[in-house]
Amino acid sequence: MDSLTVSRASATGNPRNKTALKPGRSLMDWIKLTNSSTDLSGTGNRLRDISPNELAQHNSKNDAWLAIRGMVYNVTSYFEFHPGGEEELLRGVGIDATDLFDEVHKWVNYESMLKKCLVGRLKADSMLPPVKRAQSKVIVGKGFPAPPPPTLSISTPSIGVVTTDWMQNSTSVTVVLYTRQKGLDAHRVSTSIDGKLFRIRIYSDDWSRCYDYQIHLAEVVESSCKVTVSLTTGKVELVLRKIQTALHWQKLGDLEDVSQGFQPLSQASPFFRQATLTRKLRVNHNVFLFTLTFPTGQDFYVPVGWHVQLKLSLEDGSELIRSYTPVVSDLSSCKTTDCPSKTEASTSLQFLIKIYPAGPFTSALDRLAEGNSSIEVSDPTGNFLESQLESKNVVAIAAGTGITPLVRIAIDTLRNNRHVMLLFFNRTQEDIIWKEEFRELELKYPEKFKVWHALSEPDEEWLGLRGRINNSILATTILGRDCPDDGSNFACVCGPSDFTLETLRLLDAAGYINEAVHAFSG
Repeated sequence: MDSLTVSRASATGNPRNKTALKPGRSLMDWIKLTNSSTDLSGTGNRLRDISPNELAQHNSKNDAWLAIRGMVYNVTSYFEFHPGGEEELLRGVGIDATDLFDEVHKWVNYESMLKKCLVGRLKADSMLPPVKRAQSKVIVGKGFPAPPPPTLSISTPSIGVVTTDWMQNSTSVTVVLYTRQKGLDAHRVSTSIDGKLFRIRIYSDDWSRCYDYQIHLAEVVESSCKVTVSLTTGKVELVLRKIQTALHWQKLGDLEDVSQGFQPLSQASPFFRQATLTRKLRVNHNVFLFTLTFPTGQDFYVPVGWHVQLKLSLEDGSELIRSYTPVVSDLSSCKTTDCPSKTEASTSLQFLIKIYPAGPFTSALDRLAEGNSSIEVSDPTGNFLESQLESKNVVAIAAGTGITPLVRIAIDTLRNNRHVMLLFFNRTQEDIIWKEEFRELELKYPEKFKVWHALSEPDEEWLGLRGRINNSILATTILGRDCPDDGSNFACVCGPSDFTLETLRLLDAAGYINEAVHAFSG
């Protein structure tokens, strides 16, 4: 089962450069250090924007910062813990080390491993403020005045430039964006219509970049928007229905915000949609399935394995934000992985959320009654690509609510006639999420779906696996002879940070060397 392996690699360099660590500098010792009160960021845990020039000043072993996917980390304390050696880690300090990092182990859950080292967001010098331009009249078609395409004076290649146009007839207005991006589809176009405010976000074919366009329309339109995308040219057409038909618009509206071409997703401005809590269903003693429903006019897609941020506005005016991965509402039916779920009447997201009595966010969420609209949901973010699952069997290893990003992955894999093997860790039987639903899935797909439950604190009647993640459990489950392996297995791991890192360490120690592993943040 070579495909289950994680590379024996350094954080930024040669995968063969694995060095012996000093006593007290193991992976578990690093986990203990990150769970302590030590300020590893060196900034008092106050996040801020970092320019490339400031990043470049922290380029030595005693003062080492590096950037990965738009986020800056202080790795000064990590040198003695780095299995690839100090010299390899030094290659990435003072710069954006994303490419170096991805060369050897893109699968590593660096966000979890370095979360206490986070300094802030990398603010690129080339990022210009949003453009606001006056719009003159240009005739488009017969008698239709329209604004000219905005001129974007940037030094990026022409493929990154997006030009716009618009036209109208008696019943509708059509906004056209020429992205020059091949491989786009309607899933990569999200829209928001809120009164006269019209917002568009278009994701690149690999989901790593996006283009934002926001305008205050001249007149009110219906809340629905028809989207047409050309796969070959990247031309995106958005048709808005006029409320006042036959009214001749003198202009499209006032441009409020537009990207300077496609930009890295990590540098895009955050956007939140208002949502209403329409259903709260108990799953076990402390986990609930929350359904959040959006008003008409909100059309977007959450890719498999991606998450969103939920924002709660409290009575004292403060805000709380946490990240969660949407799931499907009906696991056992295995009908669809569409996210959000849509009917003629509503657009909704479902979340499995564990309530912590002392947790400020989940306790506030638990107090909300159905019908409450004080919740906002961000645009999705992530780095998992659905293309990674093509022709793959999935080995899923999860602990607790770490199951959430793996739910849609499992259903997507089964619907593509592949195998799914799930090793699910919990503390007690009462903590198991969707135990019966997973059992029904196993009965529905006896040749394609297998689940093992492991409990760290089982009662005497428990007949399943016992203990935390260890070599013995792996050997009798996902690494056992009964697991199908045609050379195309893909492993997904999610849970608390110590669980995820220990799982990756065990797979690495087993000698399975392959990059077909993805670790999600728990």
